[in-house]
Amino acid sequence: MLGAVRTYGFRCLSIALLAVLLASCNATKFVPQDKYLLNKVRVKCVDDKNVSTGTLSNYVRQKQNTEIFGFWKLQLHVYNTAPMDTTTKSRARAARNAKKMGEAPIIYDEELTEASMQQIRQQMNNMGYFHAEVDTQLRFKKRKVEVTYLVTAHQPYYVRNYEVDIPIPELAKIAQNERRKVHPGEQFSTATLDEERERITSAMRNQGYYYFEKSLLEYTADSALGTHQVDIRLHMAPYVSQLDSAELKRLNTRYSIREVNYTQDYPFLRKSALRRASRIRADERYAEWKVERTYARMNALPPVKYVDIVFTPVGDTLLDCNISVSRSRLNSVSAEVEGTYSAGDWGIAAGLRYTNKNIFHGAEVLTIGARASYEWRTNGGRAIEARADAGLRFPSNVAVEIGYNYQQRPDEYTRTIANANLSYTIPRKPGSRWTHEFNLVDINYIYVPWMSEAFKRQFIDRSSVLKASYEDHFIVDWSYTGSYSTFNPRFPNRSYLQFALRVETAGNFLYALSELFHFPKNDDGAYVIGHIPFAQYAKGDFNFTYHGIIAPKHHLVTHIGFGAAVPYLNAKVIPFEKRYFGGGASGVRGWQARTLGPGTFRNTGNRMAYDLQVGDIHLEMNLEYRFKVLRFLELAAFTDAGNIWTIYNYDSQPGGVFTADFYKQIAWSYGAGLRFDLSVMIFRIDFGVKLYDPSRIDLGTQWRTAPNGLCWKDDMTFHFAIGYPF
Repeated sequence: MLGAVRTYGFRCLSIALLAVLLASCNATKFVPQDKYLLNKVRVKCVDDKNVSTGTLSNYVRQKQNTEIFGFWKLQLHVYNTAPMDTTTKSRARAARNAKKMGEAPIIYDEELTEASMQQIRQQMNNMGYFHAEVDTQLRFKKRKVEVTYLVTAHQPYYVRNYEVDIPIPELAKIAQNERRKVHPGEQFSTATLDEERERITSAMRNQGYYYFEKSLLEYTADSALGTHQVDIRLHMAPYVSQLDSAELKRLNTRYSIREVNYTQDYPFLRKSALRRASRIRADERYAEWKVERTYARMNALPPVKYVDIVFTPVGDTLLDCNISVSRSRLNSVSAEVEGTYSAGDWGIAAGLRYTNKNIFHGAEVLTIGARASYEWRTNGGRAIEARADAGLRFPSNVAVEIGYNYQQRPDEYTRTIANANLSYTIPRKPGSRWTHEFNLVDINYIYVPWMSEAFKRQFIDRSSVLKASYEDHFIVDWSYTGSYSTFNPRFPNRSYLQFALRVETAGNFLYALSELFHFPKNDDGAYVIGHIPFAQYAKGDFNFTYHGIIAPKHHLVTHIGFGAAVPYLNAKVIPFEKRYFGGGASGVRGWQARTLGPGTFRNTGNRMAYDLQVGDIHLEMNLEYRFKVLRFLELAAFTDAGNIWTIYNYDSQPGGVFTADFYKQIAWSYGAGLRFDLSVMIFRIDFGVKLYDPSRIDLGTQWRTAPNGLCWKDDMTFHFAIGYPF
């Protein structure tokens, strides 16, 4: 049966590839006979390596069809599958679908090429290359043309003198201070000059000059020196001298706030909540940063949909501020139902979640959720799990969460987990790229009221690494998470990076109390509180992601994740709930979740060894190329590598300990996926294939490349998930 499925799959894949290859052989199918397909566009600077050709490419007015991997015009090929003859309804329908899903050929336009040359030349002037030359090199072949823009930069101009000629003392002081962005000796750049005008304008408005605008400032540049140097003078715009006395007075006046009024389209927020979010105060001087901060803080309030801030002049030096707030949808309910399948066991799960964004009319967010699952096991047993949780987040960035989880395995055990958490997030300042969150206290209590004798013999003997996970215990931990991102929503097509650091520790305070007051110990030598041992460990995680924007529809995303956890003093093993697992939809996607590692460990049983395939060290490396083919559809090709390991050599996890040969135990997989943009979320399907399986090293079959050795069940995995993997 599997062989038939595999043969059918390869046949379908071959047909699809053949269709694409045939289409690619006729890329000019819909190009008029007297025209040329714009096959390739390049920008090359022939004399200055410091010139960014990537930046200059943004000024090219006509580019080639969208390419995948830098050469494959998939969307053009899909477009070219449209039949030429559309006399029948079926052919007409096929043509419409192909053209809708594909991309029409880009026809070379000489006028747009000339416009591109002018745009590139202007940008070179803006960067200080006043004598730059731009030419084109055209290569025609089989009704296709490749266009190369050849840029000769010549010697750039530099700033020799920078003079501030402004009659207003306060303005001149700001323009001349050490924070200025224009300095003698630097290469001339209109972008830098504009940034300096922005800086001066912002500083003036932050000091109360409400009517000051960037257009009031202008530059005069004198480059007629014959030395590739420029003298720059900053001065007031000529029209300023033509303003009447009242207008000039307004420009030179610092304004203060007389009163602040709040209006709502519907009375949904308390005035005290609005005042706390606002940084604009009566009897204080106007400052633009306070306005920006107020916008950011109020828009961040969950029940707020829209904010508008308007200032009205009152008298000669005062402003009245009116802040209008409109309400968003306050209540929401979401439900989910899914089928599950693992190791031959079928199951069903359902969940329900309710959110109120303004429970006490002060922007407090209440969330209540519940989920239950039932699994039919092949041995005639069953597995039941149910959980409920509730959380309350305050606008002060303090959050409280509680939860309860019930697990029943009639042939194994019954276990309950209760947890409570108190966290605080430091408000993010405008312009800051950092966020900081502290879990001030996180308490987890694990209670196991019943366990079968067979399960006891397998896991609760003293040699089992999982003994502590299936005995009553509790965890009291503290953690910090810091994240950093260079993403700028104003420039969504600019590459950016993200990284996050998390540090967690548990049991230190309880251990100090135990030492101080001589708490009793159990048979394993661990301190107990009320006959229950507590966990003690330290854990750290680091994740780095780089989003390389090759083109607006093409992203190359790199991710590296590393984590380690170490038990000490009152614990010999990390609690099961805190250990790492390998594989899954956001890990090494050639493996199902909790089926990879640790190390070279191989599960030889008939069931998935979720309880044994966990570790204390985690390494993950991912590379994914994403490209959008339709407005709602994105394709991806990826490769993943990584594994988990244990800190100590546990008898129940042979081959799992971390050693100097860990690099030989890094699993490797590859695959492809679909991402469906549903506006409110991204639905993802990934198909992963194992390439290197460290659990098969002792068998000599770790490289999964031979077609006859591949097994659909063991080496290929589908993943369904919400959101991007990283």
